[in-house]
Amino acid sequence: MTGDEPALYPFPEELARIPRDRPAVIEASAGTGKTYLIEHLVVDRLIRGDARIEEMLVVTFTDRAAAELRRRIQALLARVRGYRKRGDAPQVWTLDDGARARLAEAARALDGAPISTIHAFCQRILTERAFASGR
Repeated sequence: MTGDEPALYPFPEELARIPRDRPAVIEASAGTGKTYLIEHLVVDRLIRGDARIEEMLVVTFTDRAAAELRRRIQALLARVRGYRKRGDAPQVWTLDDGARARLAEAARALDGAPISTIHAFCQRILTERAFASGR
């Protein structure tokens, strides 16, 4: 593979079934791969240029789960950004210079990304928009 040729990174088949034209809710029992799918969904939106990391809202139930999700997204961003091969899976992301730049920007902005518990998100909105709510 030459340096100018984009890499092709395989992504989970389940990701292809999630609609890209509207918000998505991932709901399933424990141990079914929700976190895996969500981390790939976030990276998918970044690679395709559908949204920046600070424009996405990722909520979960516990602080521990939110911290784990943030770590896993960070790790996936690093793996995908460094990928230089051409994948042979049925579903692949095309990693051209634009996609790599979006992933790099997301990695830099990840600490401020809205990845939190539902309670923390609601508290943030109430704090930031206290006067707008009229309360």
